[in-house]
Amino acid sequence: MSDSVLDRIRQNRQRPAVPTRADTLITNVQQTESDQEAETVEAQTQPEVTAPPNPSDTLEELKAELAKIPKTNRHSAIVLDKELDQTLTRYCKDNRITIEVFLEAAWVHASSNPAAMEEIVAEAKRRYGNRKKAGKLRRLITMLGDQA
Repeated sequence: MSDSVLDRIRQNRQRPAVPTRADTLITNVQQTESDQEAETVEAQTQPEVTAPPNPSDTLEELKAELAKIPKTNRHSAIVLDKELDQTLTRYCKDNRITIEVFLEAAWVHASSNPAAMEEIVAEAKRRYGNRKKAGKLRRLITMLGDQA
């Protein structure tokens, strides 16, 4: 009985038709409106005969475009101060960028400004000292906790 009900449901369901679309990755040349109108007139007078675009040409164009963009490398996970992490994450989300891209841009800007770079390095050294001190304290707490 359940099979016949399932068959009836399958027969009665109406699936929406999706219109076909042109694949924009395959087109080689963007056409102006006048070119499109001229082709429409020609298409009405002549039977439609279109040669498929050569995929290797499109692939080469995509590879050439990719070669213009700088290559990236993965870097290890970044450890940040808890409060700073929350603030930076919110800031980057609000500006629709990633933390990594923000750090890249900050580096490019700071490296072109020696005074800003000195200030950043001084702050980084202060923070690094604090982290080393916190690590030593955690290690001592763990060692003393094991003895008790």
